[in-house]
Amino acid sequence: MIKSFEGSRGVAALLVALFHLKLFAPQLALIRNGYLLVDLFFVMSGFLMCLLYSQKLERPGAMPPFLLRRFGRLFPLLVFASVAYVLVLNLKSALRNLAMAHGYLASHGTPAMLAQDWPTWGEVASTLTLTHGMGLFDHLILNPVSWSISVEFYAYVLFATLCLLFRARLRTAAFLLFAIVAGALLAWAGVVWRDCLAAGRCLDVTYDFGYARCVAGFMLGALMVHLRLYLDRCGARLRDGMDSAPVQLALLALPGAGLLLVEAWPALGFAFPALFALLILSLCRDRGPLSRLLAGRPFQLLGERSYSVYMLHPVLLLLMEPLLRRDHGVAASVAMMAGYVVLLVWLSGHTLAWIEQPCRDWFNGLLMRRRNKLQALP
Repeated sequence: MIKSFEGSRGVAALLVALFHLKLFAPQLALIRNGYLLVDLFFVMSGFLMCLLYSQKLERPGAMPPFLLRRFGRLFPLLVFASVAYVLVLNLKSALRNLAMAHGYLASHGTPAMLAQDWPTWGEVASTLTLTHGMGLFDHLILNPVSWSISVEFYAYVLFATLCLLFRARLRTAAFLLFAIVAGALLAWAGVVWRDCLAAGRCLDVTYDFGYARCVAGFMLGALMVHLRLYLDRCGARLRDGMDSAPVQLALLALPGAGLLLVEAWPALGFAFPALFALLILSLCRDRGPLSRLLAGRPFQLLGERSYSVYMLHPVLLLLMEPLLRRDHGVAASVAMMAGYVVLLVWLSGHTLAWIEQPCRDWFNGLLMRRRNKLQALP
């Protein structure tokens, strides 16, 4: 495990959760533009998958176990969080309608009854096949952040296919080609389709061109593994320079400055996958001051729970919605944000222990039993 990646993942998940909370968004660009941190997940995932599996996936029989393992990592919590989101959403509507029927909302005028919002069979089927973020719908369905889990799984499929088909420099060229094509498609979607140079938030594509967004970041992450190997061959001085304090701080400052400037220059959004790729290249050897900071226990705890933090925060926001509709002073907003973070991290610890880890172990055990059975055949 690369500890600095684990810590970075935790910070990114928390910032995405704060972005959707929206408290202090007008004052803090880091929260206001927190949607860009999703691309750090994609880049980091590409790096780790390439580092750990690229050579193993050269064998045809390695692809099914790889995909089953990734499916087991993503699917159980995705289903749990999506079901929880739908149940909480409809429970809120039912309770509001019940209160209105008994006259408890009379002071709010004559509010309309809220219809129940249950998923269609198509939405259920696409969620169960992890295809719901692949451009099948014209809106986000069920748990709104789960689109990124959908596209990441099919980025794994593409990655495994490229590893099987190509070797050495051809594989590197394939990663580069897909990064360029996906980036070009992403730029077209943002500039032409969404007119983001005028409307802003150029990289904020989800249900429609989210797969291109994921592939661009994922392949850049994979390319950083190849660049790291090249730097290792160039000598210790250049390799160790990437871990130095000035380089790490500079590579952290670049996306930090981008978050401050991206609203004035929306096209900067397209640069974030590349900026994150350079940052993780500097962190990947777990050396340097920034790596040591991210390896600290608070960041590691947050990293362990990052997937649950990411998937559960829309459910918690549904429950907090009545509070968020009101105007609050600074002190009350700080207290609410702190309570939100503490409760979210606490809940994520339970889903990690009760859902993520047991399901991951079950899928890993399934693969182990299958492998042992094959080895036992005459």
